[in-house]
Amino acid sequence: MDRVFHAIIPSLYPLWMVSANLISRFGGMIILILIGHAFADQILGTYFALLATIGLAVTATQAGSGPLLIRLAQANQMRSALVVIAIRLAIALAATVAMISMRDHPIGLYWPLLLLPLAAALAPDWIIAARTEFSKLSLIAVCGQMAGIIVAAWVTLTKASIALFAIAPAISTASLMLGALLAYRSNNPVTVKSYELQHSNTGLIGFTLLAGFLPNLDFVLLNTGDDTVFLAQRIFLFCAGLIAAITATLFAKRVVGAARDIWLMAPMAAVSGMLLLGPGFVAHLIYADPNPQLIELIQTGALWPVLMAIISRQILILQENANAKWLGWFCLLAMVGTAFVLPDPSNASEVIILVQLRLAAILFVLLAWQRHIRLRRIRT
Repeated sequence: MDRVFHAIIPSLYPLWMVSANLISRFGGMIILILIGHAFADQILGTYFALLATIGLAVTATQAGSGPLLIRLAQANQMRSALVVIAIRLAIALAATVAMISMRDHPIGLYWPLLLLPLAAALAPDWIIAARTEFSKLSLIAVCGQMAGIIVAAWVTLTKASIALFAIAPAISTASLMLGALLAYRSNNPVTVKSYELQHSNTGLIGFTLLAGFLPNLDFVLLNTGDDTVFLAQRIFLFCAGLIAAITATLFAKRVVGAARDIWLMAPMAAVSGMLLLGPGFVAHLIYADPNPQLIELIQTGALWPVLMAIISRQILILQENANAKWLGWFCLLAMVGTAFVLPDPSNASEVIILVQLRLAAILFVLLAWQRHIRLRRIRT
């Protein structure tokens, strides 16, 4: 019996990781419920639109470097890792300048959000992930959410809408400080096999950028100006955060096959079912007085979590394959380029539908390329 127990437990390591991240997501849900019941939809829409834009800046700052930094740490190439961090800092500064120049709102309104790219550049979570110390990552996430809940509660009591913009920086700053402390104090060596860095890193960066941009890219580029889209997107972003956490765990542990597919697909299938069958319940849980349009958008976007989960699966399969090293870059450039030539959606529902159709197109490309690689191997 003990032998069976010890054989099963190692294969279940994502279970507690998923549970811990669900706790973290629950913290984010508490924040959303607090502000969702305290502020009008117009104020929240503006806030979420700014968060979506700064989310692109954060993704650009990390520049697809998270998995690369993990592999560099696992290969004990810390000098190269520091060079990557320096590049991330430079991109953070450029992204901050771009953020200031592209927004119509005065900087006094949202300046705390400008701390997010800097925190993303310095985040030491890659060191902890390289050591597969996932319990510490969970602790960082939970403590960060607790800081956000405290600020959100204060914002809710004071009704100070300008203080909304302090919530996300509070989460990032607390996570950064605790992450630095845990990374510094750990004496745990890398416990996985030494990793030989290859030219496939080009693909690793490209695919990571693609995965990072997808949750925000189309919502920013295709939106018609209706902030209700961003109210719905906040719900989808909970799914994106959980997918990212599970993907990082599977990547660091190099999990393949059915275990990878189950951990990615099962949670998102459940969420999609909830959005499809009970959009009103979800909307009323988060927002005080959701309008019928928001409920319709949530139901219209029910396939979004499943599409993102399947795309994440394909990225895990292809991102370290030398035969697909430019595919992630191609998909990302195609997503950006085609967004400017598509006819403008006429309403919010069309935006949500178009976002899902474009995700489906990316998924088709990734599946087709995987099949192409498999057939070429068979022929050779």
